[in-house]
Amino acid sequence: MSELVNLSLCSLCIRQIAGENSENVQQCEKAYECMLCFGILDQEMIDEVGERVQEAFQKTPYDSSSFILALNLPVAQTLRETLISRLRPDFNGTICSVPFKVRNIDAYIKKLQSYSGKRPTLSSDLQLMITFEQEEFNLQDLDFLKNEFPNDFRRSKRNRFDNKEEPVECTKQQLQCVTNRINESIAKKFKFQSPTKKCTFRLNFERDPVFIAGRYCKFSRCLPQSPWSEEKDGPREPGNSVSEKVCDVLKKEFCASDSRFITSGREDIDVRMLGDGRPFVVELRNCRITEPVRGKKYIDTLSEVAKKINANKDVRVNFLTRVTREAAEKLNQDEDEKRKQYTAHCYSILPICVDSFENACQKIPLEIIQKTPIRVLKRRSLLDRPRNIYSMEFMILDSHHFLVRLETQAGTYIKEFVHGDFGRTRPSLSELLGVEHGEVDILELDVEKVDLDWPPKYEQPVWFR
Repeated sequence: MSELVNLSLCSLCIRQIAGENSENVQQCEKAYECMLCFGILDQEMIDEVGERVQEAFQKTPYDSSSFILALNLPVAQTLRETLISRLRPDFNGTICSVPFKVRNIDAYIKKLQSYSGKRPTLSSDLQLMITFEQEEFNLQDLDFLKNEFPNDFRRSKRNRFDNKEEPVECTKQQLQCVTNRINESIAKKFKFQSPTKKCTFRLNFERDPVFIAGRYCKFSRCLPQSPWSEEKDGPREPGNSVSEKVCDVLKKEFCASDSRFITSGREDIDVRMLGDGRPFVVELRNCRITEPVRGKKYIDTLSEVAKKINANKDVRVNFLTRVTREAAEKLNQDEDEKRKQYTAHCYSILPICVDSFENACQKIPLEIIQKTPIRVLKRRSLLDRPRNIYSMEFMILDSHHFLVRLETQAGTYIKEFVHGDFGRTRPSLSELLGVEHGEVDILELDVEKVDLDWPPKYEQPVWFR
């Protein structure tokens, strides 16, 4: 018995883990001095956390009646739990076999229900994450693990080459990798100390994202799809993009903290999107209000939201509806198999005869090869991309102007197909019409159709909790 490690534990850990008659265990004066729980299970700490949760819900209320509780415990505590279990198999407390995390959840869950007025559950769209931190032992614990498991804590060659700073603490992933290899002889080398200060903690509320799908039309030739500025590092004019005109209304409606605008392709700033519009989905993150889109209420709610968005003359949304995450993830699947229709208003320096238009149409359908266009080379890989032209029709306006309607494979650079991009697109419309590169160019371009069944259609409306 003389070899048993001396431990200083709080009264709760003595009763639940060590057992009342355990040798070489003394009760610490202050709960936070406990070598096992760091005072996290102390009633004062639980009340302090509960009061902070109550304040947080009052400051940023969520219209959820329930929440999932998630606890993120200090790595130092997890290490000590492992070490004590190896050193003191004689412990026989009332719940000594129950993991510390489970003990914590049991201790906090009822109190947090009382403070928050919300029901803890295993199934909710709202998660409350409580992260406890005790940084006092970070370096000591890391040095101990480095000495015992040097191969697991060696700096990678990349980190050494990049001259990254030495880590100052052990991560949970690193500890999990060595936990099963910590035996009694290794545990005996560890020097236990009582903390000299209380744990700190922080709260984080996270709600499951809400996905809103639809199609948008863009009627302006001066409106980018996403926020943009003329200068690379210049200020961006707020609200001056399709994504902002759509997302800002949705974020305000449901009090979302953030959003992500996902589309099936994109049009240039000077290109209009007509027809039924381009398929899109908006991921609304951490919404504080979701009641209006629960059950089947989203049908009427989003109809009203669409009216607010469509009050803007430059953008119109159609078929606005709520979809599941799984449906949203399918938006950009099989991108190369999609087809798109365009109408281009073109100009030729030289007059073009009717026979040239007829000869060009006879060569369709056609596969072209497009080298990455010069205008996007700074942000796209240099590749040769095969693309298909499925149909082509002309309307002659005069000897120098004409309209061309195209149906192409998604991902085709239409402007470059028309003028050839200095020979980087072969064959180009210029070649098909029998004129030199650059002598035919686009004056205006419209996307008429994106051939995709979107949003998904169901026999019965989807019900959302």
